[in-house]
Amino acid sequence: MILSNQHLHATFDDATGALSTLESRATGWRLQDRPELGLGFRMLVPLPDRRNNQVTGPQKLAGIEQSPDGNRLTLTWNHLQPQHGEALDITFVATVTLEGATLRFEARLDNRSPHTVEHVSYPCIGDLPMPSADEHLRTMMRTSSGMATASLLPRFTGRFGYWGLEQPMQTPEDPITPFLLIASDRQGLYTGCHDTSAKEAIRFVCELKPGFEIGFGEDDGMASAEPELDGQANHLEVATWHFPYALPGVSTALSPIVLAPFTGTWHKGVDVYKAWRETWFKRPPTPAWAQDVHSWQQLHLNSPEDELRRRYRELVDIGEECAAHGVQALQVTGWTVGGQDRGNPSHDTDPRLGAAAELRDAITRIHELGVKVVLFNKYTWVDRTTDWYREEGIRHTTKNPYGEPHFHPGYQYHTPTQLIGINSRPFAPTCPLSPAWRKIACNEFRKSLALGAAGALYDECQHHGGATYCFDPAHDHPVPAHIFAGDTPLGEAFREIAASEDPEYLLAGEVCRDVQFLHYSIAYLRITNPDHVAVERYIDPFAGLMVAVTAFNDRNTLNQCLMHRYIISYEPGNYKGRLGDFPRTLEYGKAIDALRRRYRTFLWDGEYRDTQGARVTAATGAPHPHYTVFRDTANGKRAVVVGNFDTAQAVKVAVTVDDSTQPLLLVQPEAPDPEPAPDEIGLGPGEVAVLIES
Repeated sequence: MILSNQHLHATFDDATGALSTLESRATGWRLQDRPELGLGFRMLVPLPDRRNNQVTGPQKLAGIEQSPDGNRLTLTWNHLQPQHGEALDITFVATVTLEGATLRFEARLDNRSPHTVEHVSYPCIGDLPMPSADEHLRTMMRTSSGMATASLLPRFTGRFGYWGLEQPMQTPEDPITPFLLIASDRQGLYTGCHDTSAKEAIRFVCELKPGFEIGFGEDDGMASAEPELDGQANHLEVATWHFPYALPGVSTALSPIVLAPFTGTWHKGVDVYKAWRETWFKRPPTPAWAQDVHSWQQLHLNSPEDELRRRYRELVDIGEECAAHGVQALQVTGWTVGGQDRGNPSHDTDPRLGAAAELRDAITRIHELGVKVVLFNKYTWVDRTTDWYREEGIRHTTKNPYGEPHFHPGYQYHTPTQLIGINSRPFAPTCPLSPAWRKIACNEFRKSLALGAAGALYDECQHHGGATYCFDPAHDHPVPAHIFAGDTPLGEAFREIAASEDPEYLLAGEVCRDVQFLHYSIAYLRITNPDHVAVERYIDPFAGLMVAVTAFNDRNTLNQCLMHRYIISYEPGNYKGRLGDFPRTLEYGKAIDALRRRYRTFLWDGEYRDTQGARVTAATGAPHPHYTVFRDTANGKRAVVVGNFDTAQAVKVAVTVDDSTQPLLLVQPEAPDPEPAPDEIGLGPGEVAVLIES
């Protein structure tokens, strides 16, 4: 059976339903190569005395139909034969639709067996080769600090410990990623989950079979270039793992998965996701000050080890310093009882820092200075060291399949005793799917709101501390349930409460998965290396994204803020100090924001294009990697931001804007007046230049 157009050619085995071949018509890359290695689906259906009982191998089709237009196949399997035991009374129906350059896989299972279907792999590619001998493949995925990459072929980097597997396996560890790219420098394959419900956990998995030919470590080695390895078929399998936990008597639909070969850089793969995102995304209400060019300071008052750095009334001095330096927002962290990461989920004020009325008064006085106060909030954890946890909180924590609360070891602060983990305060993740827990969280949120701040930043809103499913039958949700689905009703509840009290209230979060941007206007993240790939900025050119700036001369991080339209969060002393502690960083950051205001049609209101639309080369002729492109949405003109992240050496670069004959103007944070750009631009260590089409 064939699905084919000018973009794709796919064949399916009419006896087993396996994907036999998949080819990109644009490049000729056979993404599913050898038909005999084609795969249909797999399931995990544990038996009482055999947990690892899988439905594998070819399963005979009960029916196959093709739509009259030839663009859709419906595949039906009945009475599935597992590895152990008798055939299972399960019907699995898959619909594969050819839509332009994509294949959309939808599936539904009807479980009439006495056992739970915990896991389904679908769709599956059984033999994905390199496009050519010189096109090495890597995986690319969004993480909490940009795009992460890992080598796939010919060098394979695994993730799971070798002791738990028969062959190397790679899968994203970070659950915020909604898609996986498998890419060379010239082309790739997009695999994406096109579902905003988070009703089930999804993982994209690559498996090298039968294993490494040459090993460099337990999870790193070289694949063979031959079709066989010591008599076994040598191949790479790529699958989407679903975890539906379909109980006996339950029918359920799996989340839709889209496969799309693409030609060009990784941007073309992400464009598939962007096009789908545009069909459902709506930006939440956001106060005007948070949409404009502005900067923040984050300030820490207390930790679990009792620094008690500043009393509430001393915040006014900090606010005055922010106002003097044009910093428009002050995020106050560690203001709750016990300090940051202690006493969660309490959002009570700490009497050791002053009375609640003193904090309210300080916030009011800071607002009168023109500086907005945002309070650090957290609802991800319960502190297991508190009496409230033992008496009440344990009931609201996520539970594993054995009825025990999930565990997180907590974080370490300041003292030698805690820094080596002796007296860390451990956490248990809370269950946002539980209406009882959401009621508690909302009551704590109201305490924060009542202090009169301009907003709240929900720290660690994007994850659940390693917990994925909750098995607690007392939480008024299906058992088990995917915890991440609870983040939407919790975000909706916070926004409804805030809107009723203060329509201009800002809701922000840490990192934020894409669906959370429906409720949170700004996401806080950190940059971990100079080769940071700002995939979240590319996905949403106008999202509120904020980055921590911590070093005494943090030009490189500030230059990244300019390059990627990140809001600056000044955090001297790792957010324990004052703005005056790092004057070089502060003054350079102010120069960057001034430049963004002056040229905002490009650098703030312009469309971010990452590196698309221009080329930058070094004096040697080699590509210079550190640049981004902004496009003026009114006239289409472009600006190119080029940085030198070398801390010791100067560089010379040449900038070419694609399909442009316009002369370029040169501006810099410390030289903002435009001048004609020379053919070759010199950049000293830590310098950045902006080249603008005149």
